[in-house]
Parts: sequence; structure tokens; C-alpha cells
Amino acid sequence: MEEAYEYLKANFEITEADWEIIASKMVEKRFKKKDILLAPGEQENVLSFLSKGMLRFFIPTGEDKDNDITYDFMFEKKFFAADESFLTRTPSLYGIEALSDIVLYRFTYEDLQDIYAKTGTADRIGRIAHERLFLERSHRLYTFLRFSAKERYENLVKENPALIQEIPQKYIASYLGITPQALSRIRRQIY
Repeated sequence: MEEAYEYLKANFEITEADWEIIASKMVEKRFKKKDILLAPGEQENVLSFLSKGMLRFFIPTGEDKDNDITYDFMFEKKFFAADESFLTRTPSLYGIEALSDIVLYRFTYEDLQDIYAKTGTADRIGRIAHERLFLERSHRLYTFLRFSAKERYENLVKENPALIQEIPQKYIASYLGITPQALSRIRRQIY
């Protein structure tokens, strides 16, 4: 849980008292590689801090999992949830899968409401975290509309070198909006 505290301390002004309230609600949960943390259509009921590992957010396109669309990746030291589902209390349009063994610290929607009521900083942290998420997603949309697949791949390699080595190529291709064959061609051009 120390990673969550260090993250909050480094990124937000958090008091010891507020941390104690937040920490009292957090529960450690571990998942194995390929476990589905949230299936499409399920309601998201937890907000999680990814302490170790990486995740894939995906949109199902039918029966064949190989055709799912990879919507986003999540790496260590960040809070996450299927935000639309978590905030609106409705079924999620997408799923979340572990791409490695992971360690999470999580609390429920109800616990979060209690944290908001009892702390002086949690609602501010939540607002800023959602603003950052909005900016990340806006940037992703911009790059998707502005840059070619090759440029998006080069940026991805530059921003997340670990991503390229750890994540299956079919997920990277899907994330870039191209086929695995097109990704192979791009990789041959670059290397």
C-alpha cells in the first residue's frame, strides 16, 4: 500500500490523517496474467490503484476474443476504473484484462463516497485524477486523428519502451488501429 501513499504524496497535497482514512478502506487484491478484472456488461464497483503489473482495456467485437479492440493500456502507479460505469452506476461498455500478474489496492464506490465525506483532500484528488485522465484520452484521440499508424507506433515506442517488449503485438496493433500484419510492416521499416 506504500506505493499508493507515495503516489498520492508526490502528486497531491495529502495529509497523514486523510491517508489513514483512505488506507483504512483499501483492500489488496491479486490477479494472474490473462484474468478478466471486469467483463463487458458488468458494473464497475471498485476504484483501484495498480501497484504492480499492467492492464488492457478492451471492447468486444463478438465471440472471437482475438478480434477485441484494445482501447487503452494501464501501467503501474495509477488509479483506474471503468470510469463511465463506476461514475454512472451502469454496465461497462468495455472490459479490463491483466496483461501480467498484478497487485491492486482497491475500494468500493460506497467506500469512496465515505472517503469523500470524511477527508479534506480526496474530492480534490478525484477531480484532478479525472482531469488528467480526460487530458490523456484527448491526447490519444488527437494523435489518432493527426498522425499515421507509423508515427503513432514510433511515439508509442518513445513514450513506453516497456510496452513494446511486454505486450503481445496483436494488442499493440489493435491499440494503433491497424492489423498485426500492418504492424509487422511498420516494424520492418523502422528496424
